[in-house]
Amino acid sequence: MNIKKNILHLIESYDQIIIHRHLRPDMDAIGSQYGLYLTLKENFPEKRIYVVGDSNDMVYLAKMDLIPDAYYINALAIITDVSVSRLTSDERYKLANDLIIIDHHQNDTDIENVTLFYRDPTFASASEMIVDFIKENNLRVTPEAATYLYGGMVTDTGRFLYLNNASKTFELAAYITKFEPSVQDFYDYIYTEPLQKRLTKNLFTSFELTENGVAYRKNDAELIQKSGLEFQAISRGMVNQMAGIKEVPIWANFTEDVENNVIVGEFRARGITIVDIAKKYGGGGHNQACGASLKDWKEVDLVLKDLDERAKDYAKNLK
Repeated sequence: MNIKKNILHLIESYDQIIIHRHLRPDMDAIGSQYGLYLTLKENFPEKRIYVVGDSNDMVYLAKMDLIPDAYYINALAIITDVSVSRLTSDERYKLANDLIIIDHHQNDTDIENVTLFYRDPTFASASEMIVDFIKENNLRVTPEAATYLYGGMVTDTGRFLYLNNASKTFELAAYITKFEPSVQDFYDYIYTEPLQKRLTKNLFTSFELTENGVAYRKNDAELIQKSGLEFQAISRGMVNQMAGIKEVPIWANFTEDVENNVIVGEFRARGITIVDIAKKYGGGGHNQACGASLKDWKEVDLVLKDLDERAKDYAKNLK
């Protein structure tokens, strides 16, 4: 029996299920979590199913549940789009009887007592993994669930630019669109913004270059406060301000997180694997789109040195 069937059987055996995902969610975290939630509600209306975690402006129309610890007694917990404990939103999954992790990142898990660990980096997003799980088990899907799942696939692939297995991703994208997701509404939510926010982004248009063409920005706490933007809108939202420049093969955005006393680095590349550098500093992600939480600005400079060396090696191989 394959793991997707095992996951379904474990879900079927529980009356109460609580679904988690990572902190500071992106659309794939929300899409996989909420898309799975809506699908399970549709197929198992008798079960009590909850979603938990912190919120930001990426949650679309999703509403998180506020539940007491007692709800975890004799419950199943599911974590999507993350397998690292310090990055998981709401650590009460530890209280559940059984735990399933569904993740497409390359990181090993440090979470203890995992009943089923389904990790497959050949998928471009966790939402894609949920769509594949749905297809494998022939589950019913509502248009609302399809919207979240399609949205997670679109955003985590950079609108289908970052693909691990293109034929599989497009096959599953075609499958989920059969359930009539609200594509236009979703696109309007994710890819349009108020004029003032667009104007504020002018604060983040400049960047610096390393010797070998790595573009980078350092966003300190003062600049973040001045902008009035959410942390995620700057950290992940601004990294691709440096994308699409012919002479820049690697780009990185470093944003000071005063609340957690770290500097969040977002790293991107075009045709170059850099995820090993992210892992070196305790992070992870995709081959060409990854990140890490760094201790201080000195560690940021060490990351930039490694990225610059990678760009240098890449340029040598092109000659």
